[in-house]
Amino acid sequence: MTEKPIAWAHTREDTDETKDENMSTPTLDKTETTITTSTVTAAKKSVKEQVSKLRTGWWRLAPKREGGRFSLLVWAGLFRVVLLVVDCLLAFITAVVIIPQLGAWLHQQSGASQGALTAAGTIAMWLVPLLFLVALLAAGEIVLMRAMWRWATR
Repeated sequence: MTEKPIAWAHTREDTDETKDENMSTPTLDKTETTITTSTVTAAKKSVKEQVSKLRTGWWRLAPKREGGRFSLLVWAGLFRVVLLVVDCLLAFITAVVIIPQLGAWLHQQSGASQGALTAAGTIAMWLVPLLFLVALLAAGEIVLMRAMWRWATR
């Protein structure tokens, strides 16, 4: 296949009056391309088969709207209940385990455990960093909980 150059409808010598008359637009010479239809249909069939296999694989895992043991409403309720339990466990473990361990580590690292800091030093070197990290941890947990809730309500 050789490509032909674009044929312009006018030349550079045209004046302004003739440009309006010609309304120059570029035109392309068309070349014929022939592909056997059997190859094209075979390619389309193979793509459709791959897509249909993928779709049936994913749809098999999804809860059915009817005809199954559980309805879609039961599945949605189950996901939400499980998510609420996970959220409560996450908040409980954070409050009982992670924050006290973080506070003890900051207390030891800041020097407040040695008694060398005054009350203002303890607030500045231990309490304020602890509150900042707790706020950061709480914000991260809220973002995680909202993302899980959105996933469960799909």
